[in-house]
Amino acid sequence: MQKRRKEQMRHDLENYRFPDRFGDWLGYRVVSVDLKNYKAEVELKIREDHLSPARRVHGGVISAFFDMACGAAVFSTMDSKDYCSTVELKVNYLLPIELGDLLLAKTEVVFLGKRLCVLHGYAYRNGEPHPVAMASATYNVVRLKFKKSSKGGLV
Repeated sequence: MQKRRKEQMRHDLENYRFPDRFGDWLGYRVVSVDLKNYKAEVELKIREDHLSPARRVHGGVISAFFDMACGAAVFSTMDSKDYCSTVELKVNYLLPIELGDLLLAKTEVVFLGKRLCVLHGYAYRNGEPHPVAMASATYNVVRLKFKKSSKGGLV
């Protein structure tokens, strides 16, 4: 599964060449990354080992899923030698998520500054039109060079 994700992510990010073992366990799949508009879509099929003792998805799984999905959108803003880290992640769990559900997270950069990148995202279940969870996130991006951003600010 790692190879499939790598094919859909950027190949030129020098600081992200090591295996993503946590991502492999989580089981996410990058569906698309829009390099022009700084957006990403990422899928996750809910498995037995994602469940809490209440037989609903564990909140930490959804939080990690959003961290990966928002990270994919942040990667779309980066040059080859840049790297990033999560500064803040807030998740709202709107509806229960259960075994077998297929989630699609749609994430987007809403502010791109010199060092900070702010995003929001929504997770949808089984093609339904209403989100089951939402997130806002802030990432620190270490850049070697700066350019003007259409999302407001310098990068």
